[in-house]
Amino acid sequence: MKNYYALFLLLFFVSVGYAQSKNVVVDKAWVSESEEWSDFQYSGKIVFSINPNEAPGTLRIGNYDFLYDFVEGKAKFTVKSTYSSAEFSNPRKLSASTDKQGVLNTTYEGTLVFQSDRDYYSVIAVVTILEKNDNVLGVKMHLKENDRKEYAFSTKPTS
Repeated sequence: MKNYYALFLLLFFVSVGYAQSKNVVVDKAWVSESEEWSDFQYSGKIVFSINPNEAPGTLRIGNYDFLYDFVEGKAKFTVKSTYSSAEFSNPRKLSASTDKQGVLNTTYEGTLVFQSDRDYYSVIAVVTILEKNDNVLGVKMHLKENDRKEYAFSTKPTS
C-alpha cells in the first residue's frame, strides 16, 4: 500500500508540473531568405511548449519537417525521429522592448538541443518571443551562424 501511495504522489506532482506548461500551435508561418518573406507550410503542427517554471526563454519545439529544415539536415541521427523535437535551452536575453500595441518582444540566444538515447546534436539559435498579457502571439528564430534565413510564426493557444 505504501508503494501505491508513493506512486500516486509521484504521478500527481508530475501531472501538476506538466499541466503548468503552456503549449501554443503555429497558426501561420513565414520564412525569409535574403530579406524576402514568403508563406510556408510543413506537414503536421508546429508546437511550442513553454514551461513558466523554467528560465525565461526556454521552450520546446515539436515538428520533424520544420526542425530538419531549420538545421538544414546537418545532424546525422541514427534514429531519424530525433528531429521530431528540440529544446531551446540556456537562453541568454539579448534584448527586450515593448511596441506601441503593448507587445513585448524578447530576444534570446541559446542552444537548440536535439537528443534521444544515442543521438545528440546542438546549434546556437536566436529566438524572439512576442507576448502580450502572458499570451504568446508569435515566435521568430534563426541560426546564429545563418541570419539570412529567418522563420516567423503567429501562434494560438491549444484548447
